[in-house]
Amino acid sequence: MLQTITDSTEIKRAHFKPNRPGELTWVTMATVNDKDWFNNQFLARSTAHSLHHCLDNSNAQVLAWVLLPDQLHLMIQAGSNCSLAEAMQRLKVCTAIAVNKTAQASIGLVGPLWQSRYCLQPVHRREYARELAMSIIHQPQQLGLVKHYADYPYWDCIWV
Repeated sequence: MLQTITDSTEIKRAHFKPNRPGELTWVTMATVNDKDWFNNQFLARSTAHSLHHCLDNSNAQVLAWVLLPDQLHLMIQAGSNCSLAEAMQRLKVCTAIAVNKTAQASIGLVGPLWQSRYCLQPVHRREYARELAMSIIHQPQQLGLVKHYADYPYWDCIWV
């Protein structure tokens, strides 16, 4: 069941406990007003680059992600010293800062990037993690953005 979460306080009240170390969660974040910011290659590149560094000082890990024109889908694993709520806050802030710096330099826009709410889907069975990760990175193909998922430039997956 997909749950829509507003913030870290609401995560703690959710039906599942995403703060356990090692727990996997599929997260979907949408841009403010569903604006397709990431059709701009400079904004997409800066977001993709920042995703690789947002959780550097934590032991949470992004296992798979894809950046669509107006959404970010990712599979994240909570760490022992970084809960899902903390990891999501880091990701949202880090990517928003990167996009705002790039946007200010290239197109002059600055402001909020992500909606405050995001959707969580717990991965209850680890044996399905790879299959779900493949589903995440195949989204551009499913949406008709590319003929083959590997042709889409803004994704990563530890299993590929």
